[in-house]
Amino acid sequence: MNSRLVPDPIHLDLHIRGVNRPASDGARTELHSPATGEPLGTVATASVADLEDAVSAAHEAFPSWSALTAYERERILRKASAHARARAEELGRLMALEQGKPLAQARGEIAGACDTLDYYAAEAPRIEGWTNPTEDRGYRSWVHWQPVGVCGLITPWNYPVSLLSWKLGPALAAGCTVVVKPTTVTPWSPLAFCAALSEGGLPPGVVNCIPGPGASLGESLIRHPRVAKIAMTGSSATGKRILSLAAPFLKKVSLELGGQCPAIVAADADLDLAAKTIAYKAFRNCGQSCSSINRVYAHADIHDALVFRVKVLAERMTLGDGVTQPSVDLGPMATRDGVETSAAHVADALSLGATLVTGGARPAGTEFEQGNYFRPTVLTGCTAAMRVMREETFGPVVGFATFTDLDQAVAMANESDYGLVSYLFTRDLAAAVRMSEALEAGTVCVNHGAVNTNYGPYAGWKDSGYGLELSRRAMFEYLKPKHVKIALG
Repeated sequence: MNSRLVPDPIHLDLHIRGVNRPASDGARTELHSPATGEPLGTVATASVADLEDAVSAAHEAFPSWSALTAYERERILRKASAHARARAEELGRLMALEQGKPLAQARGEIAGACDTLDYYAAEAPRIEGWTNPTEDRGYRSWVHWQPVGVCGLITPWNYPVSLLSWKLGPALAAGCTVVVKPTTVTPWSPLAFCAALSEGGLPPGVVNCIPGPGASLGESLIRHPRVAKIAMTGSSATGKRILSLAAPFLKKVSLELGGQCPAIVAADADLDLAAKTIAYKAFRNCGQSCSSINRVYAHADIHDALVFRVKVLAERMTLGDGVTQPSVDLGPMATRDGVETSAAHVADALSLGATLVTGGARPAGTEFEQGNYFRPTVLTGCTAAMRVMREETFGPVVGFATFTDLDQAVAMANESDYGLVSYLFTRDLAAAVRMSEALEAGTVCVNHGAVNTNYGPYAGWKDSGYGLELSRRAMFEYLKPKHVKIALG
């Protein structure tokens, strides 16, 4: 590893009440580079006692934070996000080190997270109530919104700061205070991001961050009587577990879960555009995204031409250590499990008759031996019996199948327990409208791959989600309505 970029081991602590401190029992977890396997440093690992402290801090900060006007919260949030934005280089480097994505992409994620906070800061003064006509002149009736209280935010490792901001932005803008529990795979960048927001002016206790194991710390956070709302991004199985734990307490819950996202490419599609989008969405971040394109249904007339284009793009992608080579296309996968799952899905597909077009294994070379690398992979001749077409690989693997009728393509795309994002490529406007209405997904992208936008709701259908994130509607996941009816006497 480049010693100039990592001169010394890094050691980060918990962030509670605006202060960084060790875990109460001194526990720490060691982090290793996904690029080289070398130790990077440590992070404090929170205990249940630390969780109690963090929840108490958020509970104590809630009355004053929620009592601010929306305009006051907007000003504070903008100032805090500006401070975090100014530290994008430092925060992005932490992310690249722990997660593996190229440094240039990590810096961009920090900037995008700050954009999301600014979007929700602007939405704070736009929370609107209403008045009602009443049955008698002696009554007055109005409805307004109040923050739910302390929120527990459980975040993943694939986009550790971006997906935190999707929850943090609306929660803080609505007047809630939060306890963030990032994964132990990528705890540094969320910790440092939360600390930067506090340094930028968020009052102590408004944002607290305590990494630790999901099985103990996460479940204690979900069950905590002072935590009114849980928001989580993760697997569908974990989301269902969270719902079962939160149900006895009748807590508000929002979940952004797994995907197994299809792309349909019609015979009249712009093949260069479709190939570029498929390669980008299938392989970026090594396929470690819930909105990755996992399976492609290509019309039989253009299938071979499309596959050739995707193959060329896949083979042009550069792989390497994203810290020492900030502009490579792909760094290592975050965990060794990701490499093993990708290899297992490829082997399963080949055993059932698929053809390997490119990739399918770790890259050759001594510089890749110790890291979690896997080459961008294209498979053809895929069927619904194959794991790659049914399960979320969460790796840089995409399977192709053919169709001859658009209704057949929609039926194959919908044949899944997931319903997060569907992609469609066609020049026929009428077909685009009909198919986008028929596809069973919370988001449909027609002729592009720009899935996530602050202004558009991101809602998973079926096993892909519960509630929604993004858009101004996400504010109401952190608010509760109050009806006030007055008799004038």
